[in-house]
Amino acid sequence: MVFNSILWTKGQTGHLAEKDPDFFVDLNIDQIIDGITAAYGDYNLRPLFDTIPESIETVRYRQEIFRDLQNGETLAALKEYSMRMKSVNTRLSGSERLYQYQKQGWHLDAALMYFDAIQDLAKKLSDTQIDSQGLILLRNYVQAYVSSKSFMEAQEEANRVKGDLSAIRYEMSIGSSRVTVRKDRGRQNYNEMVRGVFSKFREKKESAGRMQHSNDPSMNHVEIAVLALIARLFPEEFKALITFYDNHSSFIDPVLARIYYELQFYLSYIEYISPVRNAGLKFCIPEIRNERDIYCIQSFDLALAHKFSSSGFQVVTNNFRLSRDESIIVVTGPNNGGKTTFARSFGQAYYLAALGLPIPGMEARLFLVDKIYTHFEKSEDPENLRGKLEDDLLRMRIILNSATERSIIVINEMLSSTTSNDAIQIGKRIIDLIRKKNSICIYVTFLDEFARIPGVVSMVSQVDLSASEIRTLKIVRSEPNGLAYAKAVVEKYGLTYEKILRRIKE
Repeated sequence: MVFNSILWTKGQTGHLAEKDPDFFVDLNIDQIIDGITAAYGDYNLRPLFDTIPESIETVRYRQEIFRDLQNGETLAALKEYSMRMKSVNTRLSGSERLYQYQKQGWHLDAALMYFDAIQDLAKKLSDTQIDSQGLILLRNYVQAYVSSKSFMEAQEEANRVKGDLSAIRYEMSIGSSRVTVRKDRGRQNYNEMVRGVFSKFREKKESAGRMQHSNDPSMNHVEIAVLALIARLFPEEFKALITFYDNHSSFIDPVLARIYYELQFYLSYIEYISPVRNAGLKFCIPEIRNERDIYCIQSFDLALAHKFSSSGFQVVTNNFRLSRDESIIVVTGPNNGGKTTFARSFGQAYYLAALGLPIPGMEARLFLVDKIYTHFEKSEDPENLRGKLEDDLLRMRIILNSATERSIIVINEMLSSTTSNDAIQIGKRIIDLIRKKNSICIYVTFLDEFARIPGVVSMVSQVDLSASEIRTLKIVRSEPNGLAYAKAVVEKYGLTYEKILRRIKE
């Protein structure tokens, strides 16, 4: 059977991180990926989250799997399979440094764990409702695999070898300088007697100063010698163990090994967003189209929401929408009003959606991007002989030379190093070039003039109507009104004409 990988199914992929790492930091995507992969360090998942597929079919393929994983039974079955496979791999990796017979015994135990895990997965997948192509393929593959002659024979052999080894009974006499091992002659089992006598001591709590036993599973030279003597007494049983080890040194099916790895892509993300969901925020699987009629309802910065998920801090959600003939959003308003956070949530939504992941929001429709570009304010580099304005423009030129109509450009507080008049002229030119590229752009600025350019969508960070110095962190479609915020600032610090005049008179 030919099995299409759950994760990489159709189309080619490109590593965005290698081409332009800036947007990972600017949009806090690096924090998100670090948070997702933190508990999965052994799996090297970073490349899976760094790579955006170019095929919309691949994105939809993954989305279907996430829809199936909304079923608690399906998710629980795959989580259990993942945990059991991790135990199998841990057992195998831990056996490499062990003595021959112990290593072979651990290998046998790992194989039995593996066979049971696969059989259990096949049963549970057959009992749950599955609609995605990926998990249907997985279910069919697993069911065919556990029904195959090779699997059943290997499992039967493993159970037989384990049963024969477990049936071994022997006696051991320990003298001052000699250890004698012989076959069991039916004498009383003193192990059980000793356990019974000392059982009451096991029930007591360990004292604080008690020495902890080592978890090192390796055997000392006496134990190795005893095991070698037992193997001589029961040659057929140990010969069967060696034969199983030699014949099934790689008992894990390579397709299932790949599935186990790729499954962590889904499980790690679900685990990461779980506390955010528990805090009351919504996630949705966005509709992905090639058309440019886009929106997202109740979007938010995922990195920020995850940071505050356990603190009780309420994260403010916002909406954005662009019709087919709209491509540029200019965001203005007071400082600390949530403009940069809004821009980050916009870029994050597109990145996460491009990976086929559920995104922050109650409902969304987006298109598949080919690249995300960011231009955020950066502090001057003393070793850079260019001025800040020149450096900003050179960075912007690189973006404009590469961007396409399927690109997202996020600009945050650009041109602050020059005069307002020059910034307005340069900024208008940049917006005009972006419009000619037909790229989607969100432009955060302190200059209201950009929001008044015909065809540009103006969004404004709001303030409390009863106290204009208080930021609501809501961003809505509105005409720019920066003067109101300037008035709010001077009122807050007592710098209005009336108050200054009153102080002079006093």
